[in-house]
Amino acid sequence: MRFSAFGATNVGKVRDHNEDAFFVSSEKGYFIVSDGMGGLSAGEIASAATRESIVKCFEESFTTASAIEPLMKESFARANRAVRQALAERSEKKGMGCTCVALAFKENDFYIGYVGDSRIYLFRSGKLKQLTRDHSYVEELFLRGLITEEEKKDHPYKNSITRYVGHADNIEVDISSGPVSNDDVFLLCSDGLTGEVEDSQIEKILQSSNEPETQVNSLIQQALENGGSDNITAIVVRVEKKRPGFFKKLFNW
Repeated sequence: MRFSAFGATNVGKVRDHNEDAFFVSSEKGYFIVSDGMGGLSAGEIASAATRESIVKCFEESFTTASAIEPLMKESFARANRAVRQALAERSEKKGMGCTCVALAFKENDFYIGYVGDSRIYLFRSGKLKQLTRDHSYVEELFLRGLITEEEKKDHPYKNSITRYVGHADNIEVDISSGPVSNDDVFLLCSDGLTGEVEDSQIEKILQSSNEPETQVNSLIQQALENGGSDNITAIVVRVEKKRPGFFKKLFNW
């Protein structure tokens, strides 16, 4: 399986520093976005430590024989330990942590791991589908039927995260997987993008080009035009088309 991919980050129009971090490995087929929290220095320490921990874990263990789900769990556990250790060494950084999404490919399947409200989307056959579920107070209210989809957008606690890297000694990471189809496009992003750009706008931007770099730049520009109130990070990964019959499975959705 081959990929074309591009990632970028932007400080936005309001923040004076960038607490996001990302990683792209088209050659090996894994990708990461982490979004720091905790204020100046603290958030960027957490997001960078998370990125480096996950990359190191995958560099050490990601092979054709790897079982991806336990590897994904271990990589997030390492990241959590790294952030907790950094917090223990910097007592003044109370509240330090980050959200994180990771995407990896093996054979004909994709695997995602996530904690927090950064997101991964799948763009297939011209349609956008969110693969992750926000770990947030507002999302819990929505799942319980207490608020509507529309009410989520302007809820006073929409930025309240219920799970993140560094939150507790043990981390609970959600992992899921599915088969890949020809020309699938995956989008990993921080909430600096999704907080400003509606899913319908994201879909239109992904429809407008087949080039990951163009798509990422257009997404970030749209977030800036819509306000740019937070750091904005996006990675677009395009699965390059193979000969007919290369993929044996189809993802039903």
